[in-house]
Amino acid sequence: MDFSLERFAFGRSLTIATLVALAAGVVTGALAPETPDGALRWASGTVEAVGTAWVRGLRMTVLPMVAGLVVVAVIESSEGEGLGRMGGAAAGIFLTAYAAIAFVATVLYPPLVRALGIDRGALASLPVEAPIETPSMAGELDVAEWLLHALPTNPFAAAVEENILQVVVFATLFAVAAGRLAPAARATILALFSPLAEASLVLVAWLLKASPVAVFALAYGAAREIGFGAAWVLVSFAVITTIVMVLLTLGFIPLAGVVGRVGTVRFARAAWPGQLVGLATRSSLAALPALVEGARARLGLPDRVVGFGLPLAASMFKPNTLVSGPGRLLFLAWVLDLSIDPLGYVLFLAYVMLLAATTIGIPNQSGRNSLLPAYLALGVPVEAVLLLESVDVIWDFAATVLNATGYLAATTLLARGAGAPDPAPAPAA
Repeated sequence: MDFSLERFAFGRSLTIATLVALAAGVVTGALAPETPDGALRWASGTVEAVGTAWVRGLRMTVLPMVAGLVVVAVIESSEGEGLGRMGGAAAGIFLTAYAAIAFVATVLYPPLVRALGIDRGALASLPVEAPIETPSMAGELDVAEWLLHALPTNPFAAAVEENILQVVVFATLFAVAAGRLAPAARATILALFSPLAEASLVLVAWLLKASPVAVFALAYGAAREIGFGAAWVLVSFAVITTIVMVLLTLGFIPLAGVVGRVGTVRFARAAWPGQLVGLATRSSLAALPALVEGARARLGLPDRVVGFGLPLAASMFKPNTLVSGPGRLLFLAWVLDLSIDPLGYVLFLAYVMLLAATTIGIPNQSGRNSLLPAYLALGVPVEAVLLLESVDVIWDFAATVLNATGYLAATTLLARGAGAPDPAPAPAA
């Protein structure tokens, strides 16, 4: 397949135009009247529809691209040999990263809360109802149920629901079985799925060229949604969460560049288009096509690693959840003047890790409602959790960029963990 940079160009002029469009959309949306009438209402609706259509176009390419890449990668990986090694290496990378991210969040949140001058017990007077009886988190951590959730009863229904984890599982099992067929049958399957992935990436290239217009529309809609007014305590949580996520994003770049042996600058250039798509769309799933481009064309990672690693990371690796979940708990414990049992906190982190592996990468789907039983089990009132969720849209941009960077970083490290050869030299500018 042809993955040359010329074909998937996201050059300097397009990057600058997209950034200018992003800033213009934010300013225009924030200053627009809250209840436009007549022509202004029509114009606002049209602009937001353009952004929505672009996001749908990107997400439209994800499922055929994931299915094609996974099947081709598994079949070409010596008829499935080495697949177990890659899967084990990926699981190790995800768990290690989750533990490190949770540790960083636990360490950074308390001093940042104090640095912003938030008083302990600032929301202690919040009126709440009587605590709701909820099952313990230990009962929620049902590994058998999670394994059953990963197996699709109907792969077409999983595709319709955009359950990428189930799609990846089915595509992997299908490809392993196809790898045991006669050479002629294997070649037929490869001839079907390889063009499927390639055609999907052609669509991605077309969509990325329209990114300045689409990013302006998305930024305009987001700015109108957020507005300028919010309580300081709530906004402070969004600010702290954004800071932590930005720091972790910046940490992923040198980590992947050095440990992955691709170079920090080279990795940053490869991640940039996906980060920009994620920032504009608030969907790490929508950023996946641009990340595939960066991994293949700019980093020169092996096809079998990219085709297996990136879809797996997009379905099971959500670093933002290990920031927002513990961060929200620590912040609420401070402003509500609550004491958190250390063992309960460890169980809470384990639950968040399990939840992160089943979260779909679309806007504001970070498992917030699914985490409610975990908060309630530690004595946090549901009213406080829901109140804090009102500002999630502010840090959701940084969360998507963190996820997108994490997908590419995990795949780059997977190339080393799976024993792949060093990446090809960087292409000429």
